[in-house]
Amino acid sequence: MAAFLILLVSLFLRTEAGQHHFVPPQLQFTGQVPQRLYSTAHAQAHAEAHAQSQSHAQSHQQNLLIPTFQLEQHLVPQKITPDELVEEEWKEFKLAFRKVYATEEVEKLRKEIFIENRAKIARFNQDFSQGHKNFVQRINAFGDMLSHEFNANVNGFNRSTVSQQTAAVDTSSTFIPSANVPFPESIDWRQLGAVSSVKNQQMCAGCWAYAAAGALEGQQFRKTGKLTEISVQNLLDCTRPYGNEGCEGGLMDPAFQYIKDNKGVDGEESYPLEGTENKCRFRRDAAVATTTGFVDIAQGDEKGLEIAVATLGPVTAAIDASRDTLQFYSDGVYYDPECGSKPEEMNHAVLIVGYGVEPNGQKYWLVKNSYGSEWGIGGYIKMIKDVGNHCGIATQASFPLV
Repeated sequence: MAAFLILLVSLFLRTEAGQHHFVPPQLQFTGQVPQRLYSTAHAQAHAEAHAQSQSHAQSHQQNLLIPTFQLEQHLVPQKITPDELVEEEWKEFKLAFRKVYATEEVEKLRKEIFIENRAKIARFNQDFSQGHKNFVQRINAFGDMLSHEFNANVNGFNRSTVSQQTAAVDTSSTFIPSANVPFPESIDWRQLGAVSSVKNQQMCAGCWAYAAAGALEGQQFRKTGKLTEISVQNLLDCTRPYGNEGCEGGLMDPAFQYIKDNKGVDGEESYPLEGTENKCRFRRDAAVATTTGFVDIAQGDEKGLEIAVATLGPVTAAIDASRDTLQFYSDGVYYDPECGSKPEEMNHAVLIVGYGVEPNGQKYWLVKNSYGSEWGIGGYIKMIKDVGNHCGIATQASFPLV
């Protein structure tokens, strides 16, 4: 009789009304947030925003699938309490992002912050589901950090890094947009082969170095037809004489100036990323690119920025990334009415690799970040375009000359 019952249950699980039933796989770290960290409402909201993200539809499809169980009530495990659910999600968060804390007291504090962030994300995504937001959020590696900690540790675009400057930085060349030339409605330099993989700056506020390296990679690609990764570590270690401060902040133009004066910068292969500032170890025989100067886009000129991205390649930019809405951005077109656009409000460097239009007509900038591929849309963010220089996307944009 027992064997007969087991056979019946097996057949039920496989073929009830022609439907397929499956059990979730064991929790494994795959570089993605475990799916149980998503609430059902969050998953639905994420899927809605994702449907508007055509360029990443295939890469994100599997991440949005939430197992649906249709077993009889007596076969469904007993429901867990809210406290037990939070505890399970906390354990999965620590496993997914390899979190280890020095003491029990520190872990208790980080857990409380995680719970608070989790609740804020749920409220935000509820607003999205009601049509009040353009994008969705999710827990990521910054889930145990307060907003001010996030900004202090990863956002390092700094306009005032002149305390240790001993080398002169030239005045930028003037950007003159092309006239009487048709421009594409959208462009994505990744598809053309001019953009390297997303990097993770971790707790080093060296975003400026990642952006500068990415822009030079794009220009070098256009010059040679070959994508060669530039050493971010070379820029972190060697540009203090130009006013930059390694993992404590910096600017892109002084990095371009260093490369010009140094007559080269090493490649990632010979001078790999370490994530912290160290002694300068540039090797002349390992140099892979150089610059002849740099160009700044007119402050606040989104049209000029569009022309530069369309015709010249990826362009560095500074943005206001201080909002906690950006900390947990996951998908959709980013817009925060409180985001600043004044020069003094810029605190993070990024790389604009394209622009486009959503099916609903919403224009966006396609921006490569350096928070790792687990953040945003595989490490990218779509930022609203042509809406008053939102978040300062065109406040301090520049690119190197090769």
